Amino acid sequence: MSGGLPPLRNRYLAASFIVVMYSLIGAFLGGLLGTGLSGSAVWAGVAAFVGGALGAAFGVWRIRRTPEKERLDDNTF
Repeated sequence: MSGGLPPLRNRYLAASFIVVMYSLIGAFLGGLLGTGLSGSAVWAGVAAFVGGALGAAFGVWRIRRTPEKERLDDNTF
């Protein structure tokens, strides 16, 4: 078995994984920033939501920006 985790060999699952991970990282960092700057749970929630949305948008942008040759499924077995 070469090539990483078997479920992530599917290009659509891998793309979804990338978008979800960027979304979670954005939500986490947004929540930390909102909590640190305001101390209010409401603002921390709003910042986490906005951070998650921006993280997902960044993940989609990164996938779209990657050249098609690099995005092709290279399973040759």
